[in-house]
Amino acid sequence: MPEVRLYKPRHHVRIVSAASLYDGHDAAINIMRRLLQAGGAEVIHLGHNRSVHEIVDCAIQEDAQGVAITSYQGGHLEFFEYMHDLLRERGSATRIYGGGGGTILPDEIARLHAHGIARIFSPDDGRSLGLQGMIDEVLRGCDFPTVEQADAALVAGIEARDPQAIARAITLAENLPETYAGIAPMIAALAESRRAPVLGVTGTGGSGKSSLVDELVRRFLHEFGDRTVAVVSVDPSKRKSGGALLGDRIRMNAIGDARAYMRSLATRQANLALSGHVRDAIAVCRAAGFDLVIVETSGIGQSDTEIVEHSDVSLYVMTAEYGAASQLEKIDMLDFADVVAINKYERRGAQDALRDVRKQYARNHGLFEAAPGELPVFATIASQFHDPGLNALYGHLMRVIGARTGADFPTAVGGDPVTTERNFIIPPARSATCRRSSRPAAATTPSCRSRAGSRAASTASTARCASCAARSPIPPTCCPRRRPATATRPAVRNCSAATPRCCVTWTSAARISCAPGPRPANATRRTPTASRCATTWWSSRWSRFRRAGRGSPGRAAALGRLGRPAALAADRERARRVPYAAGVYPFKRTAEDPTRMFAGEGGPERTNRRFHYVSRGLPAKRLSTAFDSVTLYGDDPDERPDIYGKIGNSGVSISCLDDAKRLYSGFDLADPKTSVSMTINGPAPMLLAFFLNAAIDQQCEKWLRGEGRAEATAARIERDYAALGLARPAYQGPLPPGHDGLGLLLLGSGGDRVLEREVYERIRRDTLANVRGTVQADILKEDQAQNTCIFSTEFALRMMGDMQQYFIDRGVRNFYSVSISGYHIAEAGANPITQLAFTLANGFTYVEYYLARGMRSTTSRPTSPSSSATASTPSTR
Repeated sequence: MPEVRLYKPRHHVRIVSAASLYDGHDAAINIMRRLLQAGGAEVIHLGHNRSVHEIVDCAIQEDAQGVAITSYQGGHLEFFEYMHDLLRERGSATRIYGGGGGTILPDEIARLHAHGIARIFSPDDGRSLGLQGMIDEVLRGCDFPTVEQADAALVAGIEARDPQAIARAITLAENLPETYAGIAPMIAALAESRRAPVLGVTGTGGSGKSSLVDELVRRFLHEFGDRTVAVVSVDPSKRKSGGALLGDRIRMNAIGDARAYMRSLATRQANLALSGHVRDAIAVCRAAGFDLVIVETSGIGQSDTEIVEHSDVSLYVMTAEYGAASQLEKIDMLDFADVVAINKYERRGAQDALRDVRKQYARNHGLFEAAPGELPVFATIASQFHDPGLNALYGHLMRVIGARTGADFPTAVGGDPVTTERNFIIPPARSATCRRSSRPAAATTPSCRSRAGSRAASTASTARCASCAARSPIPPTCCPRRRPATATRPAVRNCSAATPRCCVTWTSAARISCAPGPRPANATRRTPTASRCATTWWSSRWSRFRRAGRGSPGRAAALGRLGRPAALAADRERARRVPYAAGVYPFKRTAEDPTRMFAGEGGPERTNRRFHYVSRGLPAKRLSTAFDSVTLYGDDPDERPDIYGKIGNSGVSISCLDDAKRLYSGFDLADPKTSVSMTINGPAPMLLAFFLNAAIDQQCEKWLRGEGRAEATAARIERDYAALGLARPAYQGPLPPGHDGLGLLLLGSGGDRVLEREVYERIRRDTLANVRGTVQADILKEDQAQNTCIFSTEFALRMMGDMQQYFIDRGVRNFYSVSISGYHIAEAGANPITQLAFTLANGFTYVEYYLARGMRSTTSRPTSPSSSATASTPSTR
């Protein structure tokens, strides 16, 4: 293979990489940005699910020459054109590159190119250019300077706090220091007149500096509604390629505010924690009039003391993973840091680390008389919502900054310097209990199988003896193992007593089906003698029969396998007993085809018509629902172009209860022959609430029609909407064949508004007891593979636990509160072994979490047919 000559940019190329809005498939963009880094580019990676506004704001604040976007969920025409127009409106020459595999068609690519998009790569480009060829084209197209001269207009833009002017001034200082020197005195004068305090944040890599800074920015913007903040974040450059991953922005969720600005810098030198142009960047931010400037270093070693020279107050962030206590004596920043934060305090050993760091800080600063709680050492969990330790850290920093610089930051935030609560998904004590409680079930499995195996062996032996006795021509007195027909019945009865009744039938049927064909010719010339045992004779005859081949009648199974039905029957019999080898139910439905009727596209009416089409003429309605990406991410449809293009693509758009009513209208959701599966995870509790309320209102509608109150109810709802001056919600378009109108009477209203309280509660209770289906809700899988996470994992698990508890309390026993999904993990690139491992681990985590919340396993399965305080259990796919 000929050697590929990589393109080497002449300028410092900066590229923003991201996956488009509502697009969780970010594997491709991760590959591309790594190759761009290897090519020498400084990549500001935003990750997945990024809107046009976020990408454009980032490109302007970072003064990037290019934007690289992947889009696999449709809506690409609106998305890319909207991005191009916003960039041009704001005076940016940033070039746009994109790709979406085969989802972007050739005529759409031509339209985007005509609109001004630099390049949309197709599968044909991949075949002709190769992966490196596409990367080289991006680098070649972005190899140009964004700013080449300095003038008074640039300074005026900085003074007006224009993000593009600020970004270009910093770029000028980085790339053309001689040119920047012409405006440096004016910027320095502005910075001196608007002197803003600088908070320096440093620490080891992986200590959570960016997440902690994000939380500080969030609290600052929330507490001071008229203040502004600038963040300068530094990441190391690669010594080999010169490229860099400027990835701190992906952790910064609070900078979307118009009062915040962020600029990422590469060190452009090896083994340094700061860029040589940090001082210029701080001066530009001060000149722009920001009230607070935060500088975050790359944190590549133990001696990150350079930050002290650039900041008024310094914060050192570390974790408990520093090794032995003696290692603390080597950390130079403990001599200079004004404040220390031990982040990720939920990890093991953090309490010991807090004690040791306090002692070392006291020794380094000569504070031998100070009480441990008075030292500026804080225990924080930046990933935890409203963390008390982080609140205390923020309040202390504001007070120290105000005292040292005179800045007016009167804060009311404070608290204990140590995190007072650590929220565990599964508490350690509960995990140990779960492991202990699982041992009896695990020990039960071998014993159950052992008993079943002995019964199976007994069944097989009895079957052989019975078959031998029935077929052998030898008189009973000639064989010691031959017994009269009447003597075999107790053995069969004993076998039946130890084996499920259905096994006896299976064994009899198997004995008949396994009967060999015509006796071999040579066997007819061999007359058995009285001294030959009948079983030996039958064994030799059977072995010759088996060697003859498998094509003859009755040769599908051997007598030695007659015990297998007994083992299978035993598994089925103990399905509802610990350890639940085949599920928690004593039997499964056999009267309906397990086919799923999968649909989801456009609005609720379009998908409803599709459901009626695919289920027409079938006794069971097994509706499987796919939701569009806007719904999957918990957003409402909107006319904004980057949202509008995604509505109804690859799924149905559902944003309210009336949408759910129209979606499932015409299907009796409380009918035992109807079940509904919903493939949704992040907003699963909300969509489940839509579905359950739609089912309840259906039954309310049936009750109203049965009582002759339907017309009066419809008139009442019409009057309510007329009084508001609004049109009543209605089904859009004609009803499809087979649609009886069920579910449309209470559109725009609800059964709780039109029925007496007692009647409504009875209908609601009966509906919840009968509704069938499942909602995916598997948030752990989303964290691992799909990325449609709209809440933190901890909060999402809390909602999943609330759902399961609701099912237990209300007796929802035919609906699964979570369907654990393995196939999405496989779609993300996992091999079968990894897929199975993750799926099982996720299932165990859910069960342990439910147990940790006090739910007993006996309340998660039907204990008796008449039980009302039971609930369904998670399913695994």
